[in-house]
Amino acid sequence: MTVHQPSAAVGTTLDVLLRIHREVLESQDVGATDNFFDLGGNSLLAFRVIKRTAERLGVRVSARSVFTADSIRQLADRVEEARRAGRTPSGGSTAAAAHQGRASMAQEWALLSSLNDPDAPALQFHVAYRLRGPLDLAALHGALQTLTAQHPSLRTVFRVQDGTVRQHVMPEALPELFVEDVRRLPEGERTGEALRILDAEVRRPFDRYAGPLIRAHLVRSAPDEAYLALVFDHMGADGWSLDVLTADLDAAYRARLDGGRAELTDSGSYADWSARQWDRFEHGRIDEVAEYWKSQLGDDPSSIAIRLPGYRPNQGLSDPAALHLAVPGEVGEALDAVCRKLRATPYCVTIAALKALVAHQTGRSQVTLLTSSANRLEPEFQDTVGWFANGVFPTTDVDLGLPFDRFVARVTETALAATAHGDLPAWYVRRAMWPQVPSGFRKDPGIYFMFNELWGGSLRLGDLTVEPVALPETADSPGLHMWLLRDGTTLQFTALYYRSEYPDRYVHEFARAFLAAVAALARRPDQPMREVLRSGGS
Repeated sequence: MTVHQPSAAVGTTLDVLLRIHREVLESQDVGATDNFFDLGGNSLLAFRVIKRTAERLGVRVSARSVFTADSIRQLADRVEEARRAGRTPSGGSTAAAAHQGRASMAQEWALLSSLNDPDAPALQFHVAYRLRGPLDLAALHGALQTLTAQHPSLRTVFRVQDGTVRQHVMPEALPELFVEDVRRLPEGERTGEALRILDAEVRRPFDRYAGPLIRAHLVRSAPDEAYLALVFDHMGADGWSLDVLTADLDAAYRARLDGGRAELTDSGSYADWSARQWDRFEHGRIDEVAEYWKSQLGDDPSSIAIRLPGYRPNQGLSDPAALHLAVPGEVGEALDAVCRKLRATPYCVTIAALKALVAHQTGRSQVTLLTSSANRLEPEFQDTVGWFANGVFPTTDVDLGLPFDRFVARVTETALAATAHGDLPAWYVRRAMWPQVPSGFRKDPGIYFMFNELWGGSLRLGDLTVEPVALPETADSPGLHMWLLRDGTTLQFTALYYRSEYPDRYVHEFARAFLAAVAALARRPDQPMREVLRSGGS
């Protein structure tokens, strides 16, 4: 037997890593011999460990190192190996200023699909805020320019050439800041009009041939109050990017006010990552990924096309709708308690409850849900702004005779495996598995689910009071799309759908059944799921 004798350096590294893990997992019950995933870790939390390790120890470790380390002590050894190999945080965002090359796989798919289907939904997203206090418009506009200069993906334009898409990173691009004023209106009408204006503006598509892929809309509603929306084309950023962008926007705004130099996030080039992705694809990674997913999903594409009992077939897609609910406090309390008890993440617990409910209502013995993977597996791209996120299809055999705690463990395994095989866009993987699947955007209805912290919720602009606000959302593809968002200590539930597929009444009933199932299964995790769901958990 070999006795592990860590060096003084590893001992110091281990102490820092233990503090990082206790912060990320929100638990002091973390020891050197513990396994990150046994304690409830997942891919999202792993990326936070990687980021804080780089910040505090000056070393970038790969996501693979975190995923495969048997213990935090072993991870400390790997951090030291990375230090000796010289893998320290290094910049590179400005190195791609003149880059010209092939667009990433997701970018190419999105642009070609939109050309073939002009009615396809615009792949863009936004965040909106209420600002209170003295706002310096010139400083805000300058901060947006600094932000665009720092992150090349936001100043990328595209050209179609011989059936492929080329990306060109422009040396500079001036982001738009649109300003409107509703202070002339009666006070009681200003907020509604401001949000109406922003709602219309965030839906306006981008010109991907001219750029930039970011713009801002500001509506003044009172002498020291305004509403701000930041809009991004998915071709240039994803949800994970928002925390980087909002932190840098704040730093740039403060620097403009103070006349200093902003300390901004410096990370790898998205264009370089795109080239690596195509290289992996062309050297057989698509075959490995497709083989894994085919082993999970089988030969029939309809395995991911779940239709709940309320589904109305053959009606086409019309009348998009949304449901927003504040999750009752007792549901959140039960969820937090069972996460601590099972050492599981809220995502794994809630997606397990949803799979159990779907199996209960449909009679399925295997449930495949659609979800997203952050897909930032390489350490030098952890903080890179770009479109990394991929759709994945975690599938789990469901035995409702199992107690919920055992089922959560099973779901956690499938979620981790999905993350490990989520590095290529879902559309390419589906075509490799099922060549008969038509090109373009997803046509079959399914169930999409995510559990997220509120992206971009931490924006600060100097001394302003910044409060996130929600703009109306509507469905843009078939099926039932659901999110649980944690905003501080509260949870918000959102469902997007088409009324031509699911009537309002059914979606509202299913949403209530889902939240009830989460609470009931969380309170009785050691009892058979079928009994819990039959006795009022659905």
